[in-house]
Amino acid sequence: MLFEPKTAEAIAAFTLSDHQQVFLRDVDVFLDYLVKNPVQVSKSKNLPPVKWAEPLNSLLSSPEVLTLKRPMTTNYARLMGLLLLSRSSGLAALRPDSRGNTVLHINEALYQQWQGMNGAERYFSLLEAWINRGYAMSVGERINTIDNRFLPGFMMRYGDTDLWQGKAARDPGFWLRRGKAFNLTILKMAGMAEFQLEDSNREIHFLKLTPWGQLFLNACRQGFIDSLKEDEYEDDYEHINLLPAIKAIRPDVQKNLELPEPMIAASYVLSVALGSQCTRTLKVSADHLLEDLAEAILDTFDFDCDHLYHFQYLSPFGADRMIGHPAVDFCDACVTETRLRQLEPVPGMKITFVFDYGDNWEFDIVVMHGSEESTSDIQVIERKGEAPEQYPEYEDFY
Repeated sequence: MLFEPKTAEAIAAFTLSDHQQVFLRDVDVFLDYLVKNPVQVSKSKNLPPVKWAEPLNSLLSSPEVLTLKRPMTTNYARLMGLLLLSRSSGLAALRPDSRGNTVLHINEALYQQWQGMNGAERYFSLLEAWINRGYAMSVGERINTIDNRFLPGFMMRYGDTDLWQGKAARDPGFWLRRGKAFNLTILKMAGMAEFQLEDSNREIHFLKLTPWGQLFLNACRQGFIDSLKEDEYEDDYEHINLLPAIKAIRPDVQKNLELPEPMIAASYVLSVALGSQCTRTLKVSADHLLEDLAEAILDTFDFDCDHLYHFQYLSPFGADRMIGHPAVDFCDACVTETRLRQLEPVPGMKITFVFDYGDNWEFDIVVMHGSEESTSDIQVIERKGEAPEQYPEYEDFY
């Protein structure tokens, strides 16, 4: 990614305002609170309960006062924005506990890196993480069915010409409804937008980018456009190389949050359920193709592999991923070229195997744990319940 000369000059001269320094202090408050208070999250949206959120809200620089009778965590826009920034940067992560619950906790390795960074490094690292990996599903929300990030998935797709040009948005309510209050609040905390939320963050009557927001977001937008033209996307996250471009023009920005390489076991134990009464437990090598896993699942449930299918799951940052049969054209990758290790399995990870788009069988897969014992074949460790018939109604015709 390269900046235009005027943009490069502005980024090189940029200094944190008092408002932006308050933003970074709020991030520190959030992280310190999480260090002291790791919390079990909900099963459906991976969100902390409101009884955890309310005390944290009171510690922030501008505590939100809600008039709702029964506020939920999602109503606290500032807190939700900080949660998304923490998740997309990797500073906060999910892990299962001994009882099978999912817990939000601090990533100690990244937190140590964070503590050794200066203000500018922290600021630009958070923006880079949000722009590239700020998938709304990591905080249980959805803003777009194709790309669930604010800038490339929403702002560029539904962009308002006036807003991009630094004018007030013609329909700020649309931005609140579709872009979500927590994303707009990130813009405001970072000094890139001006607006006022009302009625417990459910209404907005004004929205405008600041000169800094207009310049920075337009530069990022151009980066995504150039990447599409030049096929510069890396890995599965389809990101722009923002921090390297900033480091090239700012001597004070040299450190960034370096995500650790995922730890991949030799094999994994998977629980596969079809309905509530029928489960199979499989031991699968990390190097097995998903094509092998699909065939093994169907075989252990006594199904014929005679229809199209795909696997779907959320990446560690909340990105929707689909790995499909070679004849399926709406997926991110193909089962004949994707191995289990490439999904970066972790205990508690959920995967859905969708088979037969007519009958739409859904097999719910949960990664139970990893093992350093390798296996050349996919093993069926345990069977519980009788598998349903694949074509039960057809027998009456013969």
